[in-house]
Amino acid sequence: MLRVAILLTVHNRRETTLRCLENCWHQIDAGKNEGKYDYTVYLVDDGSTDGTSEAVQSMFPQTVLIKGDGNLFWNRGMRLAWDRAAAEDFDFYLWLNDDTLMNEGALASLMENSEFLRHKAIVVGTTANAAGEITYGGRNRARKLMTPDPVIPIPCHLFNGNLVLVPKHVFAVLGNLDPVYHHTFGDFDYGVRAHKHGIDCVLAPGVLAVCNRDHGLEKWRDAAYPLRERWNYLHTPKGRPPKEQFIYDYRESGLLWAVIHGISVHFKVLFPRRKSNG
Repeated sequence: MLRVAILLTVHNRRETTLRCLENCWHQIDAGKNEGKYDYTVYLVDDGSTDGTSEAVQSMFPQTVLIKGDGNLFWNRGMRLAWDRAAAEDFDFYLWLNDDTLMNEGALASLMENSEFLRHKAIVVGTTANAAGEITYGGRNRARKLMTPDPVIPIPCHLFNGNLVLVPKHVFAVLGNLDPVYHHTFGDFDYGVRAHKHGIDCVLAPGVLAVCNRDHGLEKWRDAAYPLRERWNYLHTPKGRPPKEQFIYDYRESGLLWAVIHGISVHFKVLFPRRKSNG
């Protein structure tokens, strides 16, 4: 039986986290009759103060719960969960956001497509909102979201980390998420590293999960906030930390683009735009 570690990192979204775990275990239980895969959930609670850990322990005691101090954010929280799981030498590692609810058969689809690709490719799941609009998933070279084919997996260049299956073969080559990043960039960076090492990234067929977009106009470029607030937020882990942005841009597109994009980001802080009223 092949073993799959499901990795999450959460912070102060108790009800969202519990809904995700309920959905996740329902998927796991639905596939148990096949007897091909065994699943373990590793969840990092990054300093929640809303009772998340206690609720998880009570309702889903089979979950491996790992405590963070509130300073990990997404990338480093996922890295910690992955480190803990990797010590047990799993065959697959599945990234899952706690605001992502898998559709029926999503886990089976990810595993089937991985098997089709001989478990040597990263398999990405597409998410959509309640209106059916694609929100996260695979992206092309221009970083634009891609529409999945209804039947076959298709290549993608980058991907969001909401629902991503990484086989052991890929982990052996690429390792964990890069700790240089706090919150953002880690998932895109993993795609860049995959391509540089000749590892395929594919978008699984169809929409596999429901997830609303949680990003509007970023605070650091929103004219509703004064310059000092925009500048300070830019440098927070959830903003657009210039050093991390530069490292990612340099890896993806080289020194010239890293410099140009860095200037562009700071220009947007100085000359922001207002949210649309539409």
